[in-house]
Amino acid sequence: FGPTGTAHAPPFRVACAPLRASIFSCVRVCVCVCGGVWVSVLRLGLGVMENPYWLSLVAPQPAYWARIGVFTAGFGLLFVGVDWSVSSAAPDDPLQALSSPRQGPAPAGSASRSGLSAATTACSLVHSIGTALAAVYVVRQLLLGEAVATAVTIWQWALAFSQGYFLSDAALYGTRRETWVLAHHTWMVVAHHPIGEPSQLCALMGCGDCSLSVWLSATGYFAEISTVFLCVRWFQLRWLRKHSMWYTINSTCLLVTYPVTRVVGAFAILIGSLWPRWAEYSRHGLGSLVTFTTVTYFAMALMSGGYFYMLVRKGLAHAVTFSPAKAT
Repeated sequence: FGPTGTAHAPPFRVACAPLRASIFSCVRVCVCVCGGVWVSVLRLGLGVMENPYWLSLVAPQPAYWARIGVFTAGFGLLFVGVDWSVSSAAPDDPLQALSSPRQGPAPAGSASRSGLSAATTACSLVHSIGTALAAVYVVRQLLLGEAVATAVTIWQWALAFSQGYFLSDAALYGTRRETWVLAHHTWMVVAHHPIGEPSQLCALMGCGDCSLSVWLSATGYFAEISTVFLCVRWFQLRWLRKHSMWYTINSTCLLVTYPVTRVVGAFAILIGSLWPRWAEYSRHGLGSLVTFTTVTYFAMALMSGGYFYMLVRKGLAHAVTFSPAKAT
């Protein structure tokens, strides 16, 4: 979420530097591999017009893109509002604690502090709450076999909502603070975009069964449950002045949901839902989609495992106990 503003790197950053370097190296490899898979998907589309990614490029649906545009504008307004409120807060305003040092020379007439980190976290919190609730509801309905058509429609709106967040955050935060956000958000939009298109792409992503593609997408979005606790933790680290029971509760929820939804959940989806259908996808000329999804989940599990290690490397007691040093 940006620099700390201290003159020297904190000790924990120095200690974790080798781990971060290894994780980033692995991520770069995954991105290169995923790029090759994505190229193969597009090449497949040149020969098989039923490829959903290819169709999303050559036959975009205006109504679907209109939904995404509305949500993009909404998240953009939220981002700009939070950024302005935090960066212009008075020194005694609680919002000032959410600000971060402005990178580079400040433009004439602008505040010396930045609200970018607060803005991206606030938008991420809204996004994670919305998509997590939608994912839990949709998966429940699919499991019970109740109101499946309604569940599919809700999830397609949820994906438009999610893509609006990713596009807005990439433009307003990724281009100005952390460029890796551009790669992550673009990848998420690409991976889930066809499933949100209601006319035919959703069914193609599920080999003729739209509810299957919605199941694969919604279960993957269970990862956003952990993001809720991660964002809350970000605010707690900046507003708390002493330990609170709520910090322990939130951190415990984070430590439980983060590996379960992002690591265990990723492999459960691959092993239980996707890989058993690899032959079926291949018969339809869509085997590359399975490879694409597999590499995506492996990358997510790798990055999530690395971050989880950073959370617990000093022990579970340290991870769930607030100390003022953590806020620096």
